[in-house]
This record gives sequence, structure tokens and C-alpha cells, in this order.
Amino acid sequence: MNSRLVASACLLMILLCCSCGKKSTEGESKAVTRYDTYTGALSVSCDAGLEPIIKQHKEVFEYLYDSVQLRIGYKTEKEMFADFRSKKSGVMLLARPLTEGEIKSFKNSDTIYIKQLPVANDAVALIGSTDFDDKDLDVALLEKYFDPKNSSQSPPLVFGDQNSSVVRFVLDYLGYKEKVSANVFALKTNEEVIDYVSKNSNVIGFIPFNLISDTDDERVKKLLERIKILSLRAKTTEGGTTRVSANQSDIITGDYPLIRKLNAVTRYTRVDNLESLFISFLCKEKRYF
Repeated sequence: MNSRLVASACLLMILLCCSCGKKSTEGESKAVTRYDTYTGALSVSCDAGLEPIIKQHKEVFEYLYDSVQLRIGYKTEKEMFADFRSKKSGVMLLARPLTEGEIKSFKNSDTIYIKQLPVANDAVALIGSTDFDDKDLDVALLEKYFDPKNSSQSPPLVFGDQNSSVVRFVLDYLGYKEKVSANVFALKTNEEVIDYVSKNSNVIGFIPFNLISDTDDERVKKLLERIKILSLRAKTTEGGTTRVSANQSDIITGDYPLIRKLNAVTRYTRVDNLESLFISFLCKEKRYF
């Protein structure tokens, strides 16, 4: 089931459950009952690449808790860390777990004790032009393409933003910490990557899967008419080979290699506050990401 249908079904179930939770008599308001225990505003810093899926969950959350306002800023990791340290945001939504070094830095430099929870899976999708031949593409070949020694053999490898979490994830996954092929470059946005790939053959683009996951969305349908989601050759448990790609089935089963964990980070506390409420909501809803 695609994400838009699931999100709609989720919202419908909420409406039905809330309606059943209130008995109305003649003359009473027939307004849907919502939770009003929590009130106030919560500022959240979110990885810019997660905007499509977090927007959907924001709508459901604010309907369910209509006395709480979510103020979500979509930013780079550097901007998110700065906001969190200065208490401009109470929650960070990262496309990866914090490292041990980052946790120690928060504790030692800012006296912040961290609480983080995985709330969903996303993936990095590989895209190419509609005529891209991906029959030989696998993780080993990607590693070769990124190797600076093989720049003459590597196709252009394109990212949306040099400071994005997608860049960091792919380079970490393939084991590159410093120098990479001269054919690796970044544009300004993921939309520019899609446009560039659609107009140029033999180019591999790297974008967050959630940008193209909702195949019922008209915008996504038009995008998928212009590009191809590339598949990777992978080994089966029986020792054979299969093809996997960034799709909901291969992400759920864990067969697709470029899966990344989305983590919610906040300050450690035993208080039942808005931060805890929002993270708890995401954990319950994570099957819909």
C-alpha cells in the first residue's frame, strides 16, 4: 500500500475513533473529540530531505492534538545541531543515529544528556535517465565509481546538496571519508538532480527515497515518467542473484542496501512533555513512513 493511501486511512481511522469516543445528545455540539491534555508549541529541526514524509505526519499530529502547534524547520545537520544546542528546537529529526563522539560532545560541551529513538526507515534512491542500462550495477561497482583512481571510468555521480545527509550516508556506506572521484558533484536541490538526470544519459543521481515514494501523487507520477529508479544486483540467501531497488517492499525486507535509519533526538528527561509526546507519536506511526 502506498504512503498516501495509508496516511489517508490512518487519518480516517483517527476521525472514526475520535467520533466514537464522544456521545452526543440533541442540542450538543457534534464536533469530533480530540486530545486537549497537551497545549503549547513545539519547535522541531528536521533534515531537509525528510520534508515530504514529515509534512504528512505533522498534519495528522496537529489534528489529533489540536492544542499543540508544531513548528518544523527543514535544515542541514549543521543548522539543526546549532538550533538544538541553543534550545531553539526541542527535537531533531536526523536521517541517521548520532555518533558516540557527537553524544559525548553534547554532554561535555553543552551539558546535554541525549535521548534518541529510531522512528522510521528511509533509503537513498539511485536514479538515471529512462534509457540507463543498470544490468551490471551493484554496490561493488558503485564503490569503484567513487574511487578517485577510476575517475576516467566513472559516470557523473550527482547529489542535491554537498552538505546533505544523503552525501554523508553514501560516502560512509561506501567507505570514503576524504577524496572521491572527480566525477562526484553536487547541485543545489534534489529537484535539480532529477532534472539533470532526466536530460543526460549515463548519469547516476542520489536522492531521498521519500521524494518519489508516493506513487499515487500526481507530482511523483510525472517525475517517474522522466527518470528510472535504478536497481542493484544483489545476492540471495540461497547464493543466487536478484535485483533490488529503492521501493517499499525491498526496504521493508531489508534487501535493499542503501537503507538509512531516521532518528528522533531530544534532551533526556523523565517529564511527560511535548517533545516526548511527538516522538512517541512518530514511533507509533513509523510503519507508515
